[in-house]
Amino acid sequence: PDQATGDIAAFAVEAGKPFAVVPCCTFHETFRDRALKSGERVVTHAHLVQWLREKDEQNVRVSHLDAPGRSVVVYSLGSQPEAKAKAQGEPSPE
Repeated sequence: PDQATGDIAAFAVEAGKPFAVVPCCTFHETFRDRALKSGERVVTHAHLVQWLREKDEQNVRVSHLDAPGRSVVVYSLGSQPEAKAKAQGEPSPE
């Protein structure tokens, strides 16, 4: 469910783990506390994508899927070297 999108991204960023989400609905009436760094409330899909990126702008990326409907994927390979290596199928650095 879309309501978990923010929590999934926040947990993964905090833990340095990889994640990918395809956000759809903003649920701006449910999540009135969501705001961009600019202070603007998250009310549009573009805002939601930006808000997710702002959780870790160095590591969180946005791409587009070749699929109908919502096709923006917000993802991170993780911020810890071990998580990045594992997500890319490489041996962990020692």
